[in-house]
Amino acid sequence: MGIRNTPVVVRRHFSDEQQQKKSEKGEKEAQEESQELVLTPGEQVVLGTRLVTWAGILAFASVCAYYIVKELFPTKMSPNSVFDKAVKKVRESDEVKRRFGDRLKAYGRDHGGHREGRRNFVEHTEYTDKDDGSKRTRVRFNLEGNHGMAFVFAEVSSKMPSGEFVYVLVQDKRNGQVITLIDNRSALLAQRLAGGSKEGMAAFSNLLSGGK
Repeated sequence: MGIRNTPVVVRRHFSDEQQQKKSEKGEKEAQEESQELVLTPGEQVVLGTRLVTWAGILAFASVCAYYIVKELFPTKMSPNSVFDKAVKKVRESDEVKRRFGDRLKAYGRDHGGHREGRRNFVEHTEYTDKDDGSKRTRVRFNLEGNHGMAFVFAEVSSKMPSGEFVYVLVQDKRNGQVITLIDNRSALLAQRLAGGSKEGMAAFSNLLSGGK
């Protein structure tokens, strides 16, 4: 009887050892995983600093990309676009060329230097018109010819087609006299008062012009 019971005891003992080894192995792996997940205060600070740094870099890159796209693909309301189109209108004017000469150059704010980098900033104002709710961009820049210098004022509205202006005015710096190249302010007022109706706008414009 003793000989028959011996193998059973050996099997049970061997099975208990296997279960104990598996249990110890599982506990060891759990401890290793827990050690990998737990960070010291110093490591947490380093990780936090890295995350903030990368977030700042991504934000800066996004802002740079926005301004690069804005400069490369300007809209009709961008100051540089208004400047370029206004300069074209000024150079096409015979009256301006008679007053200031044929060799005209336009530039932004003059800081007293002659380097292009000091003159490429175009003074501008972007606002919403309180009367019709349109977006407006207003610019002012310098005009220089071989017979004199002037200020140029130009404004565009989001409710007008691209290439059209609310006004383009040239003011002689010597005497303050103004050459009006374009002035659609009365027409815009007529359009607003007529409620957008073509017939009403034509009637009101005719009234403003004295029936001509």
